[in-house]
This record gives sequence, structure tokens and C-alpha cells, in this order.
Amino acid sequence: MNNVYFVNSRAIINVKDVNAGKISFFNSELSLVNKLSMLIKKSKVLDIIEKGDIVAIKMHWGDHGTMKTIRSIYVRKLALEIESRGGIPFITESSGLGLFYDRTFGLGRLKIARENGYTWETCCAPLIPLDGIKGKDYVKVKNEEGVQLKEVYVGKAIMDADKIISLAHVKGHPRAGMGAAIKNIGVGCVGKRSKFNLHFYNEIPEIIANECNQCGKCTQICPENAIDINNKIIINDLCSRCYGCIGACPNKAIKVEWCNAKDTNIRILDCANAVLRAKGPENFGFINFLIDISPICDCVPYNDHNVVQDIGILASKNIYAIDVASFDLINKAPRLPDSVATQKSGDVLSQIFSDSTGADFRYIIDQLKKDNPENLKYNLIEIERL
Repeated sequence: MNNVYFVNSRAIINVKDVNAGKISFFNSELSLVNKLSMLIKKSKVLDIIEKGDIVAIKMHWGDHGTMKTIRSIYVRKLALEIESRGGIPFITESSGLGLFYDRTFGLGRLKIARENGYTWETCCAPLIPLDGIKGKDYVKVKNEEGVQLKEVYVGKAIMDADKIISLAHVKGHPRAGMGAAIKNIGVGCVGKRSKFNLHFYNEIPEIIANECNQCGKCTQICPENAIDINNKIIINDLCSRCYGCIGACPNKAIKVEWCNAKDTNIRILDCANAVLRAKGPENFGFINFLIDISPICDCVPYNDHNVVQDIGILASKNIYAIDVASFDLINKAPRLPDSVATQKSGDVLSQIFSDSTGADFRYIIDQLKKDNPENLKYNLIEIERL
């Protein structure tokens, strides 16, 4: 049975006792920041760190206009806890698909991070793009045990780190159903080439000859000179699957076929498992924030109303158990009025995309049942004090 530790986000105080002078409103033990420190100690999630270890804190920095990413004060607390154990922390995030937006390359990611409150000064650790300044720094690893993806491209900074701590904001996701630790590792720790593979069925983008007017915009943006515009083809051995040409084409003549929701989740899990195996699962720790549980990923430049109330923070050494526990806690929580979660029946997160992308975290749960059902079993241990 896998232990998943939990601190509640409630700050319960007896107002009558305050009024009687028995206790004070100014009780730092009620702070969720201090509860995080308590959670770290009790769960022993950082006990994997040895003196001198370089420790990657993998999180999501959001986009311009994203408002509900994990607050920098929590990241700072984690970085200081890592330092207290002799580790050397850095904070990291990978580039998204494409070439046109800040979120699609390392330096742009750093710009977003600063705008959203993540700097060396606020977090007490340096910020380093996971896959380099252009999103091209990754290492190919074999993944023979993968269900659909037999090779995965892991970000270089993850491969260089000694230990990895996943710091995941749990919320809805239009491709995965729920974004949490598995998505944070399976999507967030891989390079663009694997991001392409887990989103699309195509081996490479395809130019539709009768829709292409040979304007050359795609050749201008392609970083690999992989496009033969005269013959209207993309050269497989040269293409890095960056997705840049698709955004550049004014005629929408370059096509890809999106994976369906089930295959997307299987491929996310394939990538997550490959990253774990490449570094060794014993070198990972996982912290999930069930705070500001919005219906859509932090990738987008906005946030809708939360679907359920704040719940708390979870920690575990098992990536599967912590996500299943997160999913269960969200589904047990009351739905908030005036949110997308009130509009349909079914699981809180699963129903959000049921009539659009079909995204559903239960596809990952079903795959885990096939792989090893023991990973779905967990003990939820609530921590109230040390």
C-alpha cells in the first residue's frame, strides 16, 4: 500500500477563544506554507536527497495572464527545505510546441516566469529551462516497455539532475483530463519531439500538396532545414517535430492528426514511465497542490472559476498513488456554484471535456490497472501536527 500524506488547507480557529483572549488570530501554524514544511518532514519526501545532490524542482510557470499557478512562496519553502538537507535546488520547466510564443522556447519561458513571480530572489533558487533556450536540448531514451511510445526524448536538465521533485498544480486539462504529477513528468519533462508524439498520430507534419502555394513561410521558420518546398515534403530524418511550420503556414496547408483522448493519456503515461526509468523512480518525490483547482491547464493565458474548493497539499514517493488520491479527493469535494463543474453529472474533472475533447483521467487509471493495480492503492494519511 502506497502512503500519500495530506495537509488540509483549512485554517480553523475558535473565534470565541480569540475573543476571550485565550488564543490569537496571529497563529503561524495555520499557514499553509508552514503546513507544507510539516508535510515535507512527515512524508519524508525529501529524504532521498543527499549532500551535494543537484535537485530539479519541476513545476509549471504558466503563461502571460495565467493567475493560478503555484505561488512563489511555496516554491521558496521547498527550495529552502532542499538546501537544509544539503541539496542544490534549481527550478525548471520545458518549452511548449511551436516557435512563435514565449511559452515555446526557454528564454520566453523565463520571461513568463518572472512576470508570474518566479525569480531567483523570490524562490531562493535559479530558474533553468529544462530543454535549453530553444527547446532542443534533450536525450533520447529507449522505452521498450511503453504501450505506444517506444522511445522518449527527456529534457537535458532532468537527465543532469541527481534528484527530481515534482511540484504539480492539480487542475483540469483538455488533453489529459487532469493535470497533476503524471502530466507534470510525462509532458513537462520531455522535449518537443516527445510532446509532438504524445499529441499527434503523425510521424511528422504533412504538407497537403494541393493546398500549398509554395510561399516559403514554413522554410523560413524551420530550424532544421527539413522542408523541401519544391517537392512539398518534410524530410523525416531532419524534422525535429517542433510544430513551428504549422503555425507559420498562412494557408493551413500543413496538417497533423490529433490523438484521441485515450491514446493521449496512454502516451503521457508512456512518457512519464520512461522519465522515471531513465532516472530511477527512487530519485523522485511528488508534491501535489489541490489549491485553485481550475478547469483548464496553466498553459492557457487565463483562468476560469475553480470547480471545487481548495483541499490542501499531498506528498508521496509514488507518482501513481498521489494522482489517484488527488482525483478521488476532487471528486468527493462539493462543486462550486457558477463554475463549469455544476453543468453536468459525472466525475468533476472528467465531465468538463466529455462533449469536446473527451479528455478523461480515468484512461490513465484504466491503464494503471493493466500495468500494476497495486499502484492504485493508497493510504491517505492526514497530518495535523508533527
